Amino acid sequence: MQKEFDCVVQGADILGEVPLWCERTRKLWWVDVRRPAIQTYDPATAKHTAHRLNADMATGSIALREAGGLLLATNSGFYTYDPEKPEAPQSIGNPEAHLPQHRMNDGKVDRRGRFWVGSMKDGVREPAGNVYRLDADHQSHFQFGGIHVPNSISWSPDSRTMYFADTHLQLIWAYDFDLDDGVMSKQRVFKDWSGSEAKPDGSERDGRRRPGGAPDANRQGGPRDPAADQPRHLPRLRRATTRHALRHQPLAAFESRTSGARTVCGRPVCLIHRCKGLARIAIRGLNRGLVDSCN
Repeated sequence: MQKEFDCVVQGADILGEVPLWCERTRKLWWVDVRRPAIQTYDPATAKHTAHRLNADMATGSIALREAGGLLLATNSGFYTYDPEKPEAPQSIGNPEAHLPQHRMNDGKVDRRGRFWVGSMKDGVREPAGNVYRLDADHQSHFQFGGIHVPNSISWSPDSRTMYFADTHLQLIWAYDFDLDDGVMSKQRVFKDWSGSEAKPDGSERDGRRRPGGAPDANRQGGPRDPAADQPRHLPRLRRATTRHALRHQPLAAFESRTSGARTVCGRPVCLIHRCKGLARIAIRGLNRGLVDSCN
């Protein structure tokens, strides 16, 4: 059965990623990696704002700060930045200063405020990327390497299981996770999409207490994780699948895909874009009810 998506913002992103809902500002944030820009959408006013960054600052992911503003994970390391203030982004460290062809990609914050981010060799699919943990003291810690395209970072509701994907390999792994110490261990395959067109990109926990994300994900004999709730992994969708899902905004017949995934007011959000063109934010089954759902 086809899922219904409704277009909320036609953001004209080149590569839209990591939609992030802020309870404090009641806004949706996301990045355009290639423009580059930090973008926001206010559902109460339907206002869309793009905050342009320096042309050489490719930003793969963002995180909200308790002090206000954002953390940026870029091709030149980590920065603090408040789009509402005139100051430029401030560097707080670059663990890959010796790797100028690398950039940071997907990132997410755990329940202790640590920012987990994966890096990749930009434009080349080689197992050269790494995973880092950025702590509150702005110190970054290497976790492991050998990654092509890091994505789909998430945790189970009890924080005892962490999930991570390499989009290029079409694999999602699960790890035991020690929340107090911020340590991953006991890697195992959670879902293998190899041999199909689906590629895991973004993920979010499924609040309906079911494994899943991809159609028929567990009918193929994939292992189930014992956690009560599972993350919802949104694979990249190809061609007609995406075109028909966007019933209000049909895409051209050439290839399109989804990227990123988060939950906004209990509804999954993803970014849907063409490989060389217009990007749109789609909220599944939400239509015009976003403001009511968020208030």
